[in-house]
Amino acid sequence: MAGKKKQNKTRRIAGDVIMVCLAGIIAVSGWRVYKILRDYKQTNDIYEKIAQLAQPEGWNGNIDFDALREVNSDIRAWLYYESTNINYPVVQGKDNDYYLTVGFDNTWALGGSLFIDSITKAPFEQFNTIIYGHHMKDGSMFGDIKKLKDPEYAKEHPQFELVTPEGKYHLLICAFLNQPSDSNVYNTNFDEEDTEGKQAYIDNVIETADYVTEEPMSVDDRLVILSTCAYEYQNARYVVVCRMTPWE
Repeated sequence: MAGKKKQNKTRRIAGDVIMVCLAGIIAVSGWRVYKILRDYKQTNDIYEKIAQLAQPEGWNGNIDFDALREVNSDIRAWLYYESTNINYPVVQGKDNDYYLTVGFDNTWALGGSLFIDSITKAPFEQFNTIIYGHHMKDGSMFGDIKKLKDPEYAKEHPQFELVTPEGKYHLLICAFLNQPSDSNVYNTNFDEEDTEGKQAYIDNVIETADYVTEEPMSVDDRLVILSTCAYEYQNARYVVVCRMTPWE
């Protein structure tokens, strides 16, 4: 009898320990979920305020770059993609690390910023300009680029809009790629006279693309490369290659 009571007591203690452990796991998991949601909201709040500052009447292609420069002198452009969350300023820092975790207002932000490759000599004036952005799970920053995995989506939404202090441009989608982070698609700063190198770049894009659209690419074009993380394999990247053309 005594042995049975002892056994029952041991079971009760074990059960209590398990319940305490489960409660602890639930509490920790709940805190992590809360923190992630809080951090997402913090990033989104930053960019809602910046969007209101840059375009108080909503998207119409007019961007107040003077107001943006007062917040961050690294501003280079504004990128917009209809029917997605992409409606953000584009910056260029001294390296490719700073804006991974820093928002446009220079405060910490889970989603960081959209930023041009720091080594780019003449953004949007040279043969190709690369813009990086995080693939956020809530679709913010470059999270919605995954929609372009479907070529039908590209047909229905064939262009981004880019506004710089110098002009307004359609970014016509030419190709979608799933490439490793060390892909040749990240080559940049081609010499203006290097037509052979530029053509080899275009040929490589066409050969390695998941799909290409009807938009042509030539060595005389200015290309904009949008890049974000993908998760099909280690160090995978979604890449959208676009051709700049001025608004008429």
